[in-house]
Amino acid sequence: MISDLGVIIAAGGSSQRYGEKDKLLEDLGGMPVFLHSIRSFLPLVAPGNLVVAVRQEMLEEFRRICEKFLPGSSVRFVAGGANRVESVCNALKELPLAEGIVAIHDAARPLADAALLERLVSRARACGGAVAASKVADSLKLADQSGFIIAPVSRESVYHAETPQVFDLKKYRDACAALDGAVPTDDAEIMRLAGYPVELVESGIWNMKLTSPADLAKLQQCFQEK
Repeated sequence: MISDLGVIIAAGGSSQRYGEKDKLLEDLGGMPVFLHSIRSFLPLVAPGNLVVAVRQEMLEEFRRICEKFLPGSSVRFVAGGANRVESVCNALKELPLAEGIVAIHDAARPLADAALLERLVSRARACGGAVAASKVADSLKLADQSGFIIAPVSRESVYHAETPQVFDLKKYRDACAALDGAVPTDDAEIMRLAGYPVELVESGIWNMKLTSPADLAKLQQCFQEK
């Protein structure tokens, strides 16, 4: 257990790109998708130091499902906000730690494990922030507004930003307080805007995200192989 580690699971998305069903409630290996990262990370946190942000209308259902599969786990649930930044900030307010390390993770990445989180925590202690990431393998092109190629883009320094994203807790709170209405797409950008360095840490091959129904079959295969 890492006594000064807090974990926030972002599970409040609308799943608009997935379809009518909430993708986080899809079955993966006999358990809803959103519970996998919770189960993986719980052994690393003290009781009460894992907070899940969920859409208000799904709050009780997520809480009930968690109690069914992970009884007595002391997971905290809070209502999310109008966007991801608000949802994470709501969870941050419920985190009982005054200082230490905070990890923010997208529940739609169910294969992230405790070993990855521990690596990120170690790097965040060293430099203030560390983000799971994977190098871009495809050829990249810059296009004009009509979709025609303008120029190639070097992929040598280009990464896909993933989660967990792990930061010094005090610095992250300060960075969130300084947003002044801005809505960055991820927490690494919140830190960058505040002037804090963030290191990219390669996550490996297992950290795929559930975005579309086609991804579910891939996740099922990865889950069986892992």
